[in-house]
Amino acid sequence: MGMLRRPETWVFVILLGSYAFFWHARDWNSASRLMLTYSIVDRGTVLLDGLDQQTGDIAKFHGRYYSDKLPGYSLLATLPYAVAKTVLGLPPHPRNVAGLAYWPADYWTTLGTSGFLSALSGVLLTILARDLGCGPRRSLLVGLGYGLATPAYAYATMSHGHQATAFSLLASFTLLWREKQARPAVRAFLAGVMAAYAAVIEIQVGPVSAILGFYLLAQVVTGQRKVARLGEFAVGASLPTLVLLGYNFLAFGSPWDMGYFHHATDAFQKVHSAENPLGLRGIAGARIIPLLWGGYRGLFFYAPILGLAIPGWVVLANRRKWGVAVVSAATVLAIFLVNLSYPEWTGGWSTGPRLLVPLIPFAMLPVAASLAAGGPLTTWVGVGLALAGGVLMLLFQGIGAHVPQFIADPLLDVVLPLWSGSPLPAWWVSGRFARNLVSLLIPGPLAQLPERWQGLQFVPLVAAQLIVIGAASRWIRRVPRPPVPGPADQQPGSNLGVDQE
Repeated sequence: MGMLRRPETWVFVILLGSYAFFWHARDWNSASRLMLTYSIVDRGTVLLDGLDQQTGDIAKFHGRYYSDKLPGYSLLATLPYAVAKTVLGLPPHPRNVAGLAYWPADYWTTLGTSGFLSALSGVLLTILARDLGCGPRRSLLVGLGYGLATPAYAYATMSHGHQATAFSLLASFTLLWREKQARPAVRAFLAGVMAAYAAVIEIQVGPVSAILGFYLLAQVVTGQRKVARLGEFAVGASLPTLVLLGYNFLAFGSPWDMGYFHHATDAFQKVHSAENPLGLRGIAGARIIPLLWGGYRGLFFYAPILGLAIPGWVVLANRRKWGVAVVSAATVLAIFLVNLSYPEWTGGWSTGPRLLVPLIPFAMLPVAASLAAGGPLTTWVGVGLALAGGVLMLLFQGIGAHVPQFIADPLLDVVLPLWSGSPLPAWWVSGRFARNLVSLLIPGPLAQLPERWQGLQFVPLVAAQLIVIGAASRWIRRVPRPPVPGPADQQPGSNLGVDQE
């Protein structure tokens, strides 16, 4: 019964259960990662020969096919895929067939990787919210607000690398900031592993890995940690780096080569190259507004709860919570600047600002600070913003979460018309609504409904979420525990104070 009084328990169950409801069709990005996972487990090779028809997001080197992505996500996904394959008796992925929109292993592999790690990110944010002074219910709001009311919801149900990257970075920061825990050497080592592994999933977050390293260095310089922690962090960081170099050598014959250098698709060849692996150009200031606001790719439009982050950073600074304030702000800024410099900044077929998704958990930290420092009005504002974001994310999830970049207003031009029963656009490549547990369990009765009423298939999900959230609010422990200060936050008067709710 003690676990039922912990908000993080409820956050994990609600988030993972919500992610399990959806089974989205593949896109090129997901397929490129999944094919590498399947090839490793099914055939023991990194070659994708015979699987190359499944995606245009692929590399070709000396006449052989490989994933164009870094291997981090695919390697993580081998465990849930191998388990699902063994337990459920799933067959190997077929070779030399036309691209598949659905394959049973996709569901289990995606849930066991993106879904599981996203739910763990929600747990970490719930714990960190308690550390920052939130009571149990406001901590619950932070965890669920992240997992259900931001684009994290969509990408938790797809095999993109963003959610695994976000978890790795957040876990590294958590290990560094919560310094008062036991086994500091092990924690520093694991922080290094997680910081570096994030860049093995998505190389564009390399600056954030460096920020975490500098954060540890600042702790050492100011005497809050022993110098030995730097060595332990470095040893941990070296392991994922060696994995990446080893994969590159195995696939391309050189540790310094990678799939980005050998795109088989002309459009991608024009962006990435050996000279510019990330494809970055100069910072384009004209993209700032579209990436922050508006129905096209606006971060605050798709994640309205992040509006509380701005006052939250002020709160953190006033309370001298320098560690969380500086690292969260620097992380958000670094990822945002990379996106401003990337020619394909729209993210292609996506929900919201896809390439900004890894910064969202770090933007939720000042949100937690706002909730901890504010009164009931701030809490209700947070609830309202979370509900608005949750409804929006459900609308996008319902239609498959993939809206092409050539649509100026995805919500008004595509999502709402599909929900209302309007004719499918000529370019639409899947069904009106995403596959889900209801559509799989009762396809016949659902198909008999008029198209404008088929959105009712998502009512069981919403009802279950509301019931369980209500139960969580009732059961979680009312007596809060005091915040655990980070090592850079121990000045007098630094605590935010604990919300008694």
